Amino acid sequence: MGLNLEKALLHERQKETNEEQILRAYLDVLEQDNAKDAQIINNISEPTGHPPTPVNIDHIEAENIYTERQIRNICVRYRLRFLDAALFKGDIPFEAISKIKHVQDRDGIELKNFKIVAPAGLFRLKYKDKDPILFLDLGNGYYYKIHKWGKDLHPLRGLIMYPFRSFTTLFKTITVISFAAAALMPSSVMMGPYDSSSFPIRVVFFFYMFIALAGLTSLYGFSRMKNFSEKLWNSQYDD
Repeated sequence: MGLNLEKALLHERQKETNEEQILRAYLDVLEQDNAKDAQIINNISEPTGHPPTPVNIDHIEAENIYTERQIRNICVRYRLRFLDAALFKGDIPFEAISKIKHVQDRDGIELKNFKIVAPAGLFRLKYKDKDPILFLDLGNGYYYKIHKWGKDLHPLRGLIMYPFRSFTTLFKTITVISFAAAALMPSSVMMGPYDSSSFPIRVVFFFYMFIALAGLTSLYGFSRMKNFSEKLWNSQYDD
């Protein structure tokens, strides 16, 4: 049986046409996917204030839902900020965008009202570590954790930032340091040759240390600390 050249030529054209269609379809899907990514990035960059997104509760993980009080406690404890994602000056990783896109495609919705927990240095604060967490505002004081990235905070950050949580924690810290200094001071240093007890001297030394530390904190501490964490946790101002 001989070769029909015309049929072979038609088959070759048909094969190329199919390949072109497949390539065109792939490029269309890729273009649509890139458009979705761009829209998500744009939504993250928008200030909050939109009506809460009606997310399908049956599809989201309950362990990723947090209350505003829980987020506030963490921010105060570790001196973090909880602000609109629009103020975030870092890069949003692809994994976070992918998770948002998955929820949108699954539920047929467009997600808005994003907020981020992170150290103040990662936000564009007015006037002016690295462990951001992206949240979606569900409304009524509830937030859904979308994605966490970056390195973990230093394990001692909570202890280091304890004095800056509130005026009460600062007062406790100064009191404990003053008491420890007075209690650990060797008696041989505090007592004279005619002293029978170091207790009165330790009491005086305690108040001396307390007043000195309080004064130093007022002069230098507040100028660097600017305010307590309980006041700053959701403030967009560098005060």
